[in-house]
Amino acid sequence: MESHNFKNLDWRRASTSQYTESEVDSNNEDWDDWEGEEEQEEMKCLFCPSSFGSASDVFRHCQDVHKFDFVKTRHQHALDFYQCIRLINYIRKEVMNNQELGNSLPLTITGSENFLMEDQYLTPVLESDALLHAFEDLDLDDDNEDEFDTPAAKEDIKVTTELERDLLQRLRQAESHVEALHNQFAEYQNMVRKTFLDDEITKQIMEEDGLAVRSSPALADHKDDGNYYFNSYAQNDIHEQMLKDRVRTEGYRDFIYENKDVFKDKVVLDIGCGTGILSMFAARAGAKTVISVDNSAIIEKAKANVKENGLDGIITLLQGRIEEITLPVPQVDIIISEWMGYFLLFEAMLDSVLVARDRWLAPGGILAPSQTRILIAGLDDENVKNDRHCFWDDVYGFKMSAMKESIVNEAIVDFVSKEAIITDAVCVKDLPLQTISIPQLDFVSQFKLTASKEGTIYALVGWFDTWFTRDGHDVPLDQEGGKPGVDTFFTTGPHGEDTHWKQTIFVLDNPIAVVQGTIIEGIFTCHKGIDNPRELDCEVQYSVDGSPDLLVQSFHLQ
Repeated sequence: MESHNFKNLDWRRASTSQYTESEVDSNNEDWDDWEGEEEQEEMKCLFCPSSFGSASDVFRHCQDVHKFDFVKTRHQHALDFYQCIRLINYIRKEVMNNQELGNSLPLTITGSENFLMEDQYLTPVLESDALLHAFEDLDLDDDNEDEFDTPAAKEDIKVTTELERDLLQRLRQAESHVEALHNQFAEYQNMVRKTFLDDEITKQIMEEDGLAVRSSPALADHKDDGNYYFNSYAQNDIHEQMLKDRVRTEGYRDFIYENKDVFKDKVVLDIGCGTGILSMFAARAGAKTVISVDNSAIIEKAKANVKENGLDGIITLLQGRIEEITLPVPQVDIIISEWMGYFLLFEAMLDSVLVARDRWLAPGGILAPSQTRILIAGLDDENVKNDRHCFWDDVYGFKMSAMKESIVNEAIVDFVSKEAIITDAVCVKDLPLQTISIPQLDFVSQFKLTASKEGTIYALVGWFDTWFTRDGHDVPLDQEGGKPGVDTFFTTGPHGEDTHWKQTIFVLDNPIAVVQGTIIEGIFTCHKGIDNPRELDCEVQYSVDGSPDLLVQSFHLQ
């Protein structure tokens, strides 16, 4: 436990994780086709179908017709090479989704947009987009133009020898610039390959102009050479446990069966289908087609289950990672998935669901569940500390401090009594699943807990709430449960029925004595594990009743 000055805390600091996600097709071999074709390919406008022979013509057209000055925007905000790539791909993707964007108000870029840091926009939106490796030439053109406009340059042109010397110098500069550009673009290609296409996650963190790019855990598993994560779901016992979780299974069933008009004649994608139970719910609710995907061997039993129940004419089952497979349809109307792990985000399966959402969910489509929320509260239960920590102080008369040190920062997954909760519960992360992005799953959140009665807080305890909504609408922060007849809702908290997710306990090194009204406030940080992104690293920073001393403690959930 560390002590710091509370006044020096920056509440707005960014998350320590810079993990990002991409939607690259791993079978794309267009990279190699780009080389040597720049001169033959025309370059398409960012906003309309018009094509031009050079990058300068493209951007001049964008400025004159669509009122967007790419060159000025780039220099004004000092955008680096990768940010320019992201900007071009972002605009292309937005125009693809909204054809009227080029005719609307001028696009304004401030330089602080999230997409400038998101690696999904390093993926070419247009096949063989020559503009991505031609925009850099504008700097050379601009520099040359400025130099020729100077009085000294005009005077030099009159002298043949000076002109020849000057042209030779410019030629060498141009060759050097082109070589640097090719090297930079080759580095960009290599970085994208490593980040998005390699089967094994790279440990290297590349730094370019202060930007750290880390490879994507959603496409490859750290410390999982034997596919341990997926193999763990091939056994019967884990599925039996989940199916017997009435809160979980009946929550999905009730949403599907009570909204058959929503599912009727729809195309449904079930991600991580397991035994196929959710897929069969959807088929029975009237779905026209259900596509069920799982990467574990359980898919073979799911196929047998589907056939046994006469639903093989509706349900198609595919084995593979959702990031890598090809669906038999261009888009789906509904995505259902039971992706939740301990403390909601453990196992990082939501990343895969969001990749599928962005790739296949039709406009206006529904993601089920549609919203989740992580909450924490103060726990007065001395046993949680004694059972895991103090136990090692006296083991049949012997001290075993080394054993205690190995677990002191491990979060505990177990049931807690609702009577042991002695503060209000506060939300530390709200996840509107229709719109949230993968980078936003790592979070830093300010919290404030108020004691409801006298006692001692030995730990913070966390859980999550889940909503299913018919139209994917956002649930207000002050809504604690679902609206009867409209939303389907369940909680994994201690005030609800027990679930297989239990609760997650963060035992404090220093228990906090409180009376009614005592305030504990601070920051809760959560991000994917550095060594294994399916695990979670958390940190709690807090003070009591406005004390200037800030206490800091880290936890790992594995």
